[in-house]
Amino acid sequence: MLTQEELALKAGVGVRTIRDIESGRVRPQPRTLRLLCKALNLDERGRALLIGSAGNAGTVPRELPRALPGFAGREEHLGSVLTAVDEGAAVVAVHGMAGVGKTALAVRIAHELAPRYPDGQLFVDLRGYTDPAGSRPDLVSVLTRALGSLNVDERDVPADPSELAAYYRSTIADRSVLLVFDNASDAEQVEALLPGTASSLVLTTSRRDLSRLAGAFSVPLEPPPMPEAVAMLGAAAGRITADGAVSVAERCGRLPLALGLAAARLRSRPQWRVEDLLARLDHEDRLLDELDMGHRGVAAALRTSYLELDAAHRRLLRRLSLVPGDDVDAHAAAALCAVDEERASAMLESLVEVHLVETRAPGRYRMHDLVRLFATRLAELEETEDDRNAALARMLEVYLHFAYQAASHITSPFQEHFTEEAAAHDAGLPGFVDHEGAVAWFEAERGNLAAAVRAASAGPAWHLATAFSAFRMHDRDSELHLAINQTALNLARDLGDERKEARSLGDRGRQLAFAGRRDEAIDCLERSAVVTRRLGDTGAATWALRNVGLMHRQSGRFTDALGVYHEALILAEAISDATAIVHINLNMVVPLLHLGRLAEAEQCIVEAERLMDVDDVYNRSRIENFRGVFVREHGDPAAALVLHSACLERCRQRGIREGLTPVLVELGEDLLHLGRGAEAVAHLQQAVEYAEELAYPALERMARNSLGRALTATGDPDAALGHHQRAASLAESHEDAYELARAHHGLAVAHRDLGASSAAERHLRHAARGFEDCGTPEAALVAKELDRITQR
Repeated sequence: MLTQEELALKAGVGVRTIRDIESGRVRPQPRTLRLLCKALNLDERGRALLIGSAGNAGTVPRELPRALPGFAGREEHLGSVLTAVDEGAAVVAVHGMAGVGKTALAVRIAHELAPRYPDGQLFVDLRGYTDPAGSRPDLVSVLTRALGSLNVDERDVPADPSELAAYYRSTIADRSVLLVFDNASDAEQVEALLPGTASSLVLTTSRRDLSRLAGAFSVPLEPPPMPEAVAMLGAAAGRITADGAVSVAERCGRLPLALGLAAARLRSRPQWRVEDLLARLDHEDRLLDELDMGHRGVAAALRTSYLELDAAHRRLLRRLSLVPGDDVDAHAAAALCAVDEERASAMLESLVEVHLVETRAPGRYRMHDLVRLFATRLAELEETEDDRNAALARMLEVYLHFAYQAASHITSPFQEHFTEEAAAHDAGLPGFVDHEGAVAWFEAERGNLAAAVRAASAGPAWHLATAFSAFRMHDRDSELHLAINQTALNLARDLGDERKEARSLGDRGRQLAFAGRRDEAIDCLERSAVVTRRLGDTGAATWALRNVGLMHRQSGRFTDALGVYHEALILAEAISDATAIVHINLNMVVPLLHLGRLAEAEQCIVEAERLMDVDDVYNRSRIENFRGVFVREHGDPAAALVLHSACLERCRQRGIREGLTPVLVELGEDLLHLGRGAEAVAHLQQAVEYAEELAYPALERMARNSLGRALTATGDPDAALGHHQRAASLAESHEDAYELARAHHGLAVAHRDLGASSAAERHLRHAARGFEDCGTPEAALVAKELDRITQR
């Protein structure tokens, strides 16, 4: 029985507020209802009546779109958002590329959270990337729209933008509302719409990175992993097997929009099998057309993002499609657009911001498969062929610059050649200060280099393939190296350039040697020697013969190896090629040692050291290793251990990966001689691991035989059997008579210690024949062991 004025005075609210509530023009805020209940001294029943009456003043907004009935996946994202809201997050920002499912996830989250916000749920499409050509809602229209949904009379809405924003914050301050702002253009647009209190929740989506929203819980959304993509397809299409879903998801790049469109095609074509859909999705040039449904297609979605870019960023996006590999760095991107590296880096980051480009590692950038197809189509439509070819040529020059710069830092017999090529192909870009930086560059660019070989014209492609070969010791994929080398060989023949052909034959011989294909390797190397000698390139011929000798050595044909080395040495001395003389002398050491000709081996070391360049760290490490062997052979394993330990440390410091296994094997032998079997086993296990990392069978079979001997010596013949058997298998497949004989000898000793005398005798007979064929002193020793066994 109070007047409006009396109630207003008692409750501490405005008279106009009382009048608007009673007339039904506005719905009171929760705080106002609490003040009125207190002023009227209402009991629970009275409170309920008043709240119910006030609720009739305006409808609580329930504006959320229908959640997808077949929504699947994204459980991790959903769970993380719910947890964040439980912990007090008032703003959740979902951002990702076009078609990645941002709105679907936001709606799913909103439906899950809706019961927590009794004062309503608003959904506003900010149209940030919907219709760039048309007008987008400004701040005033969005705020007016939100206030209208909250039952505020439009006559009470201020016209001034700043007053309107303040009124919006006041209206929502004491309410518990879920505000979904979909498709925001950027963080600034969302920032202007945030309430001033934490009683409500803002859930927003955008194609632009929204991480800069202060205090927001950021949800970067990417294409789902394959299991989730399969679940999405199954929920949307129904009639699809798991294998079929995997194939479709792969064609669609796991992009939810594409998955949904593919599922829609299946639903609308009941006569189609999954194979029919896959056949239509199998052609890159038609894939985007198959995933097109007018304004809802993948291409249409990507186009709205593309049209938001300025001309320079559009050009960069188009030209990124020219990259032959999977990703790119700022140097290559700069070459594509003929800008400096700093500008290219900034542009790439801008494309990451709008999710047209991804970055998975610092300084590396890539495009989603469907974005790449879209950019390829744009490049064909908007760029001339000459412009595309010029951009690609500039980028390949960058790859060639860095490839030769990096190769010149890789320790190998051909380091001098790569240094000369690096100078010849210097593009004025930075180089590398050390071996580690060069290897890191190769590991990052490996896929791009391999792809660039296929994309480049004949000349640059041959150089790229040749530089690629420098990194064989840093790459286990021998098949890839063989394929690239075959490409180089084919290119050289197409060019009619015999010098390039001879170089590629030599490279191929070395690659085949690593793969254990001895006969093919020798054939390539001998052909290389013949061609280079005919061309008068005696230096190249000596290198080819050196590697033929290596093939014989790794087959246990030590006398044949020495014969070829002597032939190569005569050629090298005829042209006073000191570098070749050093290498050949050092290569002669191993067969001489195996044949028991220690004095000649030592003389080879003296001759090599006399001519060796002071900066030749590769051959210096080989000499240090051999000197340790000589010291041990002269009866001082302790001194040998000191030399080999220092050599191992230097190999590690200088990145001489090929040298690690041989030095570790010799360290193991030193330790065995000193009776330190457990340490020997540890070093030899490392030797095997390094050989496996290099995918170098010759080193692996040598290391496994030594490890097997050490295990038997330390009382573990069972474990030794496995290593000797593996060494025997490798030796047989690679026709290495010497290591096969060592494996049989090791097996014989292990079987003897296990009490299997018949097996020991059988393996000893094999070992005796093998060592005899190789002409090594072990033949006599094994024959004596065999005599002792048979006499018993």
